[in-house]
Amino acid sequence: MKKLVFGLAALIMVAGVYTFGTFNASKTISVPPAEWAAASQAARAWREFTVSQEASGAKLMAAAIDSTERAESVQFLAQLSAAALEMKLAKGSESRPQLTNWMGGYRKFLGDSPDAVYHTAQLSAEYRYEVTGNRGDAEYLGFMLYGRQVNGWNRAAANVSSEEMHFDEAGNFSILLSSAAPDDPAENWLNLESDIHMIMVRQYYHGRTGKTEANLAIRNLDEPQYQPSTDTEIAVALRTAAQFLIETVDGAIALTNMLATAPNSFDPPSSYSSDFGGVFYPTLDNEYYGGWFHLEEDEALIIEGPVPNAPYWAVSLQNRWMQSLDYKNYQVALNDHDIATENGRYRIVVSHQRPPSGNWLDTGGRKEGLISVRYQLSQDTEKPDLRLVKFSEL
Repeated sequence: MKKLVFGLAALIMVAGVYTFGTFNASKTISVPPAEWAAASQAARAWREFTVSQEASGAKLMAAAIDSTERAESVQFLAQLSAAALEMKLAKGSESRPQLTNWMGGYRKFLGDSPDAVYHTAQLSAEYRYEVTGNRGDAEYLGFMLYGRQVNGWNRAAANVSSEEMHFDEAGNFSILLSSAAPDDPAENWLNLESDIHMIMVRQYYHGRTGKTEANLAIRNLDEPQYQPSTDTEIAVALRTAAQFLIETVDGAIALTNMLATAPNSFDPPSSYSSDFGGVFYPTLDNEYYGGWFHLEEDEALIIEGPVPNAPYWAVSLQNRWMQSLDYKNYQVALNDHDIATENGRYRIVVSHQRPPSGNWLDTGGRKEGLISVRYQLSQDTEKPDLRLVKFSEL
């Protein structure tokens, strides 16, 4: 009997602990007074970063038009926050740079292409760097340096791609990044001007499945002595991460709001400034066309144009936050290997349901979004046409 009483008592105690723990774990956390961060610049910068997340979340939720976009906005904010912290804090040292895989298997932002892989590293013109690696199966490999315009937006400064680079027989390469040109004019080199702050490496494929991605590494040739990050340096990195977060969110909202004033057209609105593109890290090797689609259930968009003289070109759909749509489950992107052409022209239908024939981009059930057209290393190309029709007319 005693054993039974003790057993029941123990069971009640376990149940009580479990219940208390459950309630306690779900307890709402209140914001502590700001004094906790007073003794540390890094702590104060962390508070600023989290406030930036809150403010960005409020902007994204206000810009969303339905439950799908509201859910996507939360995912976008989480993905962008992770990328900002990795790029600017964990791997943000200019003296000991590391490459950040922007999309990282799940992250999407700034108009990503399903056919591309993007890596970046933070730089300073105070140093000399070397980028080394092997191109793998990359059909295009491009290295783009970004500086700053007067308004703070990105300036596409210098670029070198696999079209003009030197590789050995195994596909290995090295590129010098420096303010002084190398003695050997045949050496791969990019001029590190005083305002350069970032390098972006782009890899493009006609479909990435089964392909070996390029192997990449970057190092500082001046080899500064290692020093652990100081409180001040961490604070600077966190504030830079917050700036990247805010600029990317504000830029995406501003661009889509702007394009949405003139839907179903590739003609930019009168309010559009060409300098605005600097927010999105453009590359000199790509020619871009874009617009906003707005489709009712019985409507379709037809994209038509002459086949560009380009080794790679593609058309894809993105959401309001400039993220490529779900290309694993929907046909939301086509490149030149996928697109059937006729008499030197192409025709693509964007619609909610599959058209009777031809090239098709699936909206995935969404009424609105971005259309992105990329012509890479193109020559003598023309802007494609975009027109709205009834689906029954196809």
